[in-house]
Amino acid sequence: MNLKLKTERLYLRPFQEKDAPFLYELNSDEEVMRYTGDFAFSTIDAAKEFAIDYVSNPQGQFASYHMGRLAVIRKEDDAFLGWNGLKYHKEAGFVDIGYRFMKKYWGKGYATESGVAVVIHAFEDHGIDALIAQAHELNYGSQLVAKKLGMTLEHRFLWDGREPARQYKIIKETYLKNLK
Repeated sequence: MNLKLKTERLYLRPFQEKDAPFLYELNSDEEVMRYTGDFAFSTIDAAKEFAIDYVSNPQGQFASYHMGRLAVIRKEDDAFLGWNGLKYHKEAGFVDIGYRFMKKYWGKGYATESGVAVVIHAFEDHGIDALIAQAHELNYGSQLVAKKLGMTLEHRFLWDGREPARQYKIIKETYLKNLK
């Protein structure tokens, strides 16, 4: 399974140890993290351990399902912009697309552009029937990206039983129709 995707301006690849300072910076930005429910890394070394473990863990997404979150790199200068990719939620029985970008790269179309490559990867390489995106009720940027990817609002729910969120979905039939 090829876990390196390309678009006109970007390439997506598995995390590498050298991504640690960028992952640390990304997760240290309160505005970036506001609606994620995740925490900042305590140190750059913790971010490095995450990057290494995420790719090499024998029980992780890559080893178990041949999918995962991928670093988004700008071709013109090899800048680390953030990440985008798939995650299989075994207990819930669905695959989601998730994305997170450094604030300085917001509003430039990178999340949508990389997201299109990930949607294609989901349907064509993995043959899944449906793809989900979940976003906090107030995370309008993430919701807009989901809509631009052809996803529609499926339902509202409480994230972790307390935070209002929205679930978007695209099915393979809609994806194939959008190609025409």
